[in-house]
Amino acid sequence: MLELVVSFVLLGYAVVAMVGTVEAGKHPRALYFLFGAEMWERFSYYGMRALLVLYLIEHHGWQPQDSSSVYKWYTSLVYLTPLIGGFLADQFIGLRASIVIGGTLMAIGHFLMAFEPIPVFYLALACLIAGNGFFKPNMSTLVGKMYTKDDPRRDGAFTIFYMGINVGAGIAPIWCAAVREKTHSFHWGFALAGIGMIVGLVNFLVGQRTVTKAVTLAGNDLRTMREVRRDERAETAKAADPAKEAGYREPAAASKETEVSDDDKPGVTGISGVLSRLYPYALLVFAVALPAYYAWLVYTRVEKPTGLVMPTAFGIVFLAMGILLRTLRGAAKDKSIVIFVLFIFVVLFWMAFEQAGNALNLWAEFFTNRHIGKSAYTAESFQSANPIFILLFAPLFSAGWVMLARRGWEPRTPTKIFIAMIFMAASFAIMVVGAVSENNVKSQVTKPFALPAGLQLMPGGVVGIVSDENATIKPVDAGRLKVDVGAHVIEVHGVLAPYVVQEMFERTAPSGWVQWAKSLDDATKGATAVAPSTFPITAPTFKMPFDDASAKEQGVLWDAASRTLRFTKHADAPTRSALAAAAPPADFREAITELEDESSKRARTTGLWLLLSYLFATLGELCLSPVGLSMVTKLAPRRFGSLFMGVWLLTSSVAQYAGGSIGESWGRVTPTDYFWLFVWTSLIGAALLAVLVWPLKRLMHEVH
Repeated sequence: MLELVVSFVLLGYAVVAMVGTVEAGKHPRALYFLFGAEMWERFSYYGMRALLVLYLIEHHGWQPQDSSSVYKWYTSLVYLTPLIGGFLADQFIGLRASIVIGGTLMAIGHFLMAFEPIPVFYLALACLIAGNGFFKPNMSTLVGKMYTKDDPRRDGAFTIFYMGINVGAGIAPIWCAAVREKTHSFHWGFALAGIGMIVGLVNFLVGQRTVTKAVTLAGNDLRTMREVRRDERAETAKAADPAKEAGYREPAAASKETEVSDDDKPGVTGISGVLSRLYPYALLVFAVALPAYYAWLVYTRVEKPTGLVMPTAFGIVFLAMGILLRTLRGAAKDKSIVIFVLFIFVVLFWMAFEQAGNALNLWAEFFTNRHIGKSAYTAESFQSANPIFILLFAPLFSAGWVMLARRGWEPRTPTKIFIAMIFMAASFAIMVVGAVSENNVKSQVTKPFALPAGLQLMPGGVVGIVSDENATIKPVDAGRLKVDVGAHVIEVHGVLAPYVVQEMFERTAPSGWVQWAKSLDDATKGATAVAPSTFPITAPTFKMPFDDASAKEQGVLWDAASRTLRFTKHADAPTRSALAAAAPPADFREAITELEDESSKRARTTGLWLLLSYLFATLGELCLSPVGLSMVTKLAPRRFGSLFMGVWLLTSSVAQYAGGSIGESWGRVTPTDYFWLFVWTSLIGAALLAVLVWPLKRLMHEVH
């Protein structure tokens, strides 16, 4: 209830602030429509993202490493496709048509998430990825086209637009999670995200004419480059005026003259000069080494063949950029080098920051005590902390930078990114403290049991399990689960998560049991009380996993005399998961279930750790995010401005893929070690950047 109140307050604050700003600044009325369209589109994205990993684990019974693999592919492609969508919109389709196509595809994708089969799920993700590519890059472009380049209202308009993004991101996890919890179905949460996308699309369609009028009044147009070239040829043929054509080309000549003068400026010398000369070669080496490394992993069967796709794509981009940087010279090369050096640190920052939808989401769901008194709040609602903190602190940061600039104390871009890395290290250091407190709580259950086949003892009494990937023994829950068979003691450090229990039960079930449980999806379709589906049970240790009330709700009846299960309705994923877990030996199952349900839940930590972590991550974002795009526009050569901006936006795609790949180790390493990894990557990045700050400042020449 508390988070819902906060979300409505946030929504009301944003609407009042937007209306007040538009009226006071006399912004075009079209800004209302673009604000609403972007807010609801972000609502749909962040609502779906908040549910995605938990949906795969809790509804489909996947393990964290598998759900993280899907998460990394989805989020990395979501940030990669806008490069393609923006190009197609500029050249062929147009902004309005691209936004409509993108919004429609995303709405379809969200509603496809309401269907159970995994192939449909993948189709839904494909629609969301493609739709985002058409929608996302073109909304910001439309906002800019409503103003002339020297219009003082331009920055204010983007501030309002940025507010819409954060309001949508802030209320989405709360609302979608509330619907999911109320209906006991992830599918209704996804449906709400789809409704949000439809609201945004309708908002845009209603305001199309108003937006077009505002763009025209600003002296801009919405023609594609193909249409512009066609009209230019028609005008040239009609006028047959060589002077006019020369006049048309004059701006390009002026631009070229500016770039030549930058190329002709001498490059810096010393350490900065060495960095400028060597870095293009470092990019070329990395462009070859990255796909080669993943090719080796595929060859040794550590990675699946699909794991080579994204590293190869990134390698091609780095190869092209390395070759391009070698063609530049003088100050133009120096400034361009700064962009690509800082690329590394921005990737490290976002790699840690985007754990919000993955590892930190798992921590909130399974390792956090989410109760305040008798009321509870959802795990997904923690993801609203970041946008709420942005709305609270962004005005303070903006005013602070202005104040420092007036006194000549404002840090340059490399220094701001260094500060952001320190904040990110602090963010995950806080999570380390929380994880240590969780790991230090030991829980024990003393009951007679036998260690079932499929589990093995490792040194120190650690429970091991045979890995599917390479038939080696791996410790259960990163070695935090231990047994003393002689003393009949099972002990766990921290929380024993449900997905760990599920994996053990499935590995210890009789041969074919898990496959049988999964086959119920098709076999029970159409089952009713009048025409039930009946299945014999061969597992001698089977015990009905439902009480009478739950069994009636699930539509499952157990006939002990004939040892058959009767289904009066479709066996959904939670039903199948519970049945799969009912097969292992009863004594071991009861001991583990008691440890999971009662004892180990004492180790859950306070949600304050997560809130503090999100706070410091947000402070880091406010140091880094606003300055990145501005820096690229100042440093990139004019003839490569759009190209370099596209490559800079690629940082999010690389970071999502890298962060998701690290997320596949969740459960294989302890939470403490997992969070330490991001502390060290941030600190090492900050230390390296501290060494490079002075050389980078020299490479920036006159740019602040």
